[in-house]
Amino acid sequence: MKINTSYPYPVLFMNNDDYLNSSFNSSIEVQESFGEVRIQVRFELDNDGINSLIEDKRATYLVHIECGQTSYRNAFSSFNKILDIAIPSELLRGKVEIHSFITANERIEDYTNDKLNEWYADSLITFEKGNILAIGEAIETTLYEDNTELLNLPSIVKVIKSHRNEFMEVEIQSDTITVALPTYEYNQYATNAKSRLKQTILSNVILPSLVYVFSKINDNRDDLAEYTWYQVLEKIFDENNLRIEDVGTDALSSLKAAQMVLRKPLKASFEEIEKL
Repeated sequence: MKINTSYPYPVLFMNNDDYLNSSFNSSIEVQESFGEVRIQVRFELDNDGINSLIEDKRATYLVHIECGQTSYRNAFSSFNKILDIAIPSELLRGKVEIHSFITANERIEDYTNDKLNEWYADSLITFEKGNILAIGEAIETTLYEDNTELLNLPSIVKVIKSHRNEFMEVEIQSDTITVALPTYEYNQYATNAKSRLKQTILSNVILPSLVYVFSKINDNRDDLAEYTWYQVLEKIFDENNLRIEDVGTDALSSLKAAQMVLRKPLKASFEEIEKL
């Protein structure tokens, strides 16, 4: 994204002197976690006039994100000094550009500011909605394709039919997590697991199974650590800068951990239902 630095109106920017004794800075942090790119932007504004516009919601902080390789382009706005953004990893790959701004949220007429350079003293200044009031930091980061498939579920989770059980049961004392479904439930699972309802099926079957698994880890860690499914999950958490030892504690509940590993399955299932 090429940024224009020449405007017919004043812009607060480190490379010009339209404003005196003023500044606008942004710190941008990027992390990848469980199929999402998480971006946090912290804004620091030293200009009372522009700050008042944001407080009155006449102006807004704005972050523009662009990825040439995937053609992703989007803007996120906030009236708060911290903006948290989450984007599915598959939408971003290779070089990603992140720019920060303050923009007009509505038409602003007869603009004045005590910190404007004196050459604007006799100027009538109007900002149209979307005009840039300030330009902050910009970064360029490179994201690599996620080589970790979604839990690699076929290798560590097996769903079977149980003719004896009336309720779903989960067995973890082997190299794979075995989910046993009663006959009717299993037949529905087998029919719909690859249909347009696959995310809903995932939430109904795999999510509660993982919650059960994670609830058992802390009490049986020494026995379970030898199994392949445990080692795969441990690797998944490690690659996302978390510890499997924290799962099932106050730091990371079993329910939250299961949703993180399955990459927000409830949201995906409701989006699936909405499409239908």
